[in-house]
Amino acid sequence: MWNRIRPLVITLLDKQNSISVKRIAILASPHLWLWNFPASKHLIQPLAVAASEIEYADEVGTSVVDTMLQVAFNASLRSSIPPHMWSWLNRRPSLPPVCWGRYLAGHANILQAVRALKDIETLKSFMLLVWSEWNGPYSHGLKEMHTAIREDLGEIGMWRHREDLLRHLDHVLDQLDLGLEHLQQHDPDLDEADIPRRRDQYGTLRGRLLEVDGEATEMLLCEPFRLTSPSVR
Repeated sequence: MWNRIRPLVITLLDKQNSISVKRIAILASPHLWLWNFPASKHLIQPLAVAASEIEYADEVGTSVVDTMLQVAFNASLRSSIPPHMWSWLNRRPSLPPVCWGRYLAGHANILQAVRALKDIETLKSFMLLVWSEWNGPYSHGLKEMHTAIREDLGEIGMWRHREDLLRHLDHVLDQLDLGLEHLQQHDPDLDEADIPRRRDQYGTLRGRLLEVDGEATEMLLCEPFRLTSPSVR
């Protein structure tokens, strides 16, 4: 059906169409599995243009971010994402418990693309968005997250970002502690193994954040000593 749907979506995104028609196309975009079709690259730019014309609402932000994360998963499509489109992450719209963007965001290649932007606020927004009781990172994704925490968030001046992430992880862990029955109300496909696995994954991320925060605090405390101590000859 994709060969029939794609021309329709492109038509809906045409610059001559009304804002309401373009909004329909944007809201539908997460459900089109764009990441699975190389021809989707022709849709990314019109989608980005249309999104910039529409008044922001949470459901629009959710659709744009969900779609963008799906596209970013496909290496052949990732370069089609306009750089400014990544800033939608900073709006931090809520993602539904079950969606392809959330599912794919646990892979290392998407986090690598976000890190390549060299923008700490966008990196933090990505982590706040995808660290959730509803999904956990894959093994390579988890390793990349640990690397990002140490290399991108380990400096003394990053303390406020680390605090925000620690606060968010505490919330995620609290949600996981509510148990399987509670979470299955929103995602019936969860099974018993998901809860302890995600608790362990997010617990290790929390531990890494505390570790680099402690190291940064130690460097901060040592800084006055280095500045005031006489040189050792």
